[in-house]
Amino acid sequence: MPFKTILVAGASRGIGLAVADHLVEQCDRLLAVSRTTAPVGEWVQADLSDPAGIETVTTAIGNDALDALLYMGGTWETQAFTPQYRFETCSDEDIVRVIAVNLVAPIRLVKALLPALRKSNNPKIIFMGSLSGRDNFPGREVANSASKFGLRGVVHSLRKELRSQQIGVTVINPGNVGTPEVLEDLAAENLTGGEAMPLSDLLSILDCVLSLSRATCVKEIDVPAMLGEGA
Repeated sequence: MPFKTILVAGASRGIGLAVADHLVEQCDRLLAVSRTTAPVGEWVQADLSDPAGIETVTTAIGNDALDALLYMGGTWETQAFTPQYRFETCSDEDIVRVIAVNLVAPIRLVKALLPALRKSNNPKIIFMGSLSGRDNFPGREVANSASKFGLRGVVHSLRKELRSQQIGVTVINPGNVGTPEVLEDLAAENLTGGEAMPLSDLLSILDCVLSLSRATCVKEIDVPAMLGEGA
């Protein structure tokens, strides 16, 4: 899969860092976007919940064609996915922050980078969703679930809007994913949701989507762990 330019949002830790590390040798230029230092690729320091951060990313892309935009960033409420979570104790700041990062930021980012995506021979947009955004999934985290549910709506609408241009738009909805942080929390029983799927499996799914021609549409992929919630 030869790529010229790939952008990974949320590349400083967790899934985003693993994705950036996995793809950095497969492209000429990998832009790793995050607020804190990203250890792989070309770090672009930007807060995507702020319009100024979107502008920073657009400037960093310059005149390059963008082959893949992977929005791997995300956040959730304080104490989310732990037994201590209570909706009533969530701050208004928490709620606004989660919606801004998980829902508003990806909309703004795609809008800003469409000109760069149109220059690619096989452009892809991939969002990291969550089982929390699926119908009838028993997630308790209100702001996170709302943002991930909304993100699915964004993806489906974007696909309709961009279909004539053959820009692929896909959302992947995992449960727990075996990043070092998640595995540590599961071992300490600080995280709900059951066992984690292997991180390598998620990377294989991304490879598959990225490898397909622009003649193929991959809408949505749900990937719970076999022994986790949602399977």
